Amino acid sequence: MKEHQISSIGDLIVQKRRALKMSQDELAFNCKKTRKAISNIETGKSLPSLPVFEKIAQALGMDGSELYKEIEDLGLIDDLFRDEKDE
Repeated sequence: MKEHQISSIGDLIVQKRRALKMSQDELAFNCKKTRKAISNIETGKSLPSLPVFEKIAQALGMDGSELYKEIEDLGLIDDLFRDEKDE
């Protein structure tokens, strides 16, 4: 099975969520966010705040530093810290 191409932080979150057979609704509930907020993160319309990033990682069965490391390894770290004014 071909692995989903990961080109954004949202793609990574989607891949991990789907690997756990978790819906956006379940992820949102576990993070105490709306499904729309999770959708916006997954589609790259918004970036999670640090507290939400930690909650997403925990809901995906990871520590925040593990998820951060994967983002870093994929070369997406600049996306995490991009200035939204530049968009």
